[in-house]
Amino acid sequence: MVTMTIAYPYDADQPFDEAYYNSRHMPLVREVWGDAVSDVAVYHALAGLTGDPAFSTVALVEFTSMEAFQKAMANPRTAEVNADVANFTAVKPNIQLSRRA
Repeated sequence: MVTMTIAYPYDADQPFDEAYYNSRHMPLVREVWGDAVSDVAVYHALAGLTGDPAFSTVALVEFTSMEAFQKAMANPRTAEVNADVANFTAVKPNIQLSRRA
């Protein structure tokens, strides 16, 4: 299994539309990447422990395998997923691939 972590840094001057993200963006992710995705978890920040949170939103997208991840990224509609980010934030996310130990 491969996990793609997408972390949107918190920026008080750049809004993050949680409602859009939940109701439009994540369903688009599931539609475009289909069976390659085994699970999705989304976490919206409440607060940081010593002030503002480091990230406004963190999403974990689980892919069934590295091959499934690569196939999903090669899907021409992945460009649609990437372009949709502008509909809920102007913040550039940090993205990381991980494997479970």
